[in-house]
Amino acid sequence: MAYQIHQNYIPERLVTFEGKEYRWLGGTNYLNIGTHPLFQEKLREGIQIFSQNWGSSRLNNYRMDVWENLEEVFAKRFQVEAAALCSSGLLAGQTALQYINQQFPSANISLAPKTHPALWRHPHKPAPGSFAEWKSDAQILCMDGIGAPWVESFFNGFEKELGSNQILIVDESHRLGIVSTQIDTPAYLIQTSSLSKAFGIPAGIILGNKTDIEAIKQDPFWVGASPANPAYIYACLHAQEAYDERIQQSQALAKAFSKVARHVHLIADYPAFSSSDEKLFEHLKMHGFLCNQFAYPDVTAAPICKAILPACLNLQDIADLALALKTYEID
Repeated sequence: MAYQIHQNYIPERLVTFEGKEYRWLGGTNYLNIGTHPLFQEKLREGIQIFSQNWGSSRLNNYRMDVWENLEEVFAKRFQVEAAALCSSGLLAGQTALQYINQQFPSANISLAPKTHPALWRHPHKPAPGSFAEWKSDAQILCMDGIGAPWVESFFNGFEKELGSNQILIVDESHRLGIVSTQIDTPAYLIQTSSLSKAFGIPAGIILGNKTDIEAIKQDPFWVGASPANPAYIYACLHAQEAYDERIQQSQALAKAFSKVARHVHLIADYPAFSSSDEKLFEHLKMHGFLCNQFAYPDVTAAPICKAILPACLNLQDIADLALALKTYEID
């Protein structure tokens, strides 16, 4: 059964629903970076320096270097040649796809099952069926780096069998800053991502080789878009130690959960799980945990149970959650 909570604050470890407190496993705030003291300090500084959103093009006569500085940090962090910031993850995906379409205007496009709308381009939509059934020899392939809302692993060897004449565009919104995004493939690779998930800022990123990124930054589709909010970019740039700390916490929780979890779709050492069992949501609620349960992105589909393990949880929370899942077997 779908439900709604109407509040005016971003939930942390606990959330109140129907007069009771629950440990919150919903949303996509993997690292809970917004409550980290260093991030808060740098965000305050950023707002003081950049007192408003900046709507001018990055190629405006008046330039600020905060965006280029963070792009360099991200390129180094994720071991790519270059990066281009956008104002959202969806815009990052559409910008990358727009660019590739222009480079290969006659190329056929194939979207893997359950690909996020960030990589949709009319009239192309995700292929039906499972990812394992998706066999495509199209020149341009689009896919997610990990399943969402379903927690599914996709890189199980197919990427090594692609040809050097194929282009692979991957939406990494649910891996970037959480687990490794390295992809070993002979295909021409471009990766895009929202930064609102793990990194907690209203922005998106395109990762690729230097030639592509420089060309994207000359494309009217990128030039014509307003840049990401500079205050948040500043905060992210100067709070990298906070991200490292929260990433370590997230990984520790995910590893602990992977060893003991039962009866759910999960990936080893990844801080999320999902289930199609409608009764699981109510079971976890009875044991003090509140997950997401809604249809996404197809609002007509049956709601599924989706949960993340936010970095604000502790190991006792993981033990309690594992016990709740274990007892579900005999309920």
